Amino acid sequence: DCFTVDTAKGELTLQQFIDYFKENHKLDITMLSQGVCLLFSDFMSAVKREERLNLPMSEVVKRVSKKKIPAHVNALVLEICCDNQDGEDIEVPYVKYVLPKTKS
Repeated sequence: DCFTVDTAKGELTLQQFIDYFKENHKLDITMLSQGVCLLFSDFMSAVKREERLNLPMSEVVKRVSKKKIPAHVNALVLEICCDNQDGEDIEVPYVKYVLPKTKS
């Protein structure tokens, strides 16, 4: 099982991604990573967090990993740590973040 986030209507910013889980799954993301890269956490510096919140998810991944996403990659596998509405840390499956199709 996994969460699938489809970007057919356009890519989400980090803030929209966080809001998506809050609104659709009643989950507060406390940490978000892709591979070994920590993309977001509630304990990271406010400056770093604010810098990333309005960026598209693919741009956050590129900046943090310092690597371009290869053209053949059509989805990112993201790991999230979440709290439920009661503030309890819960286990959740990974997230398949489908990248928007690029026009060739």
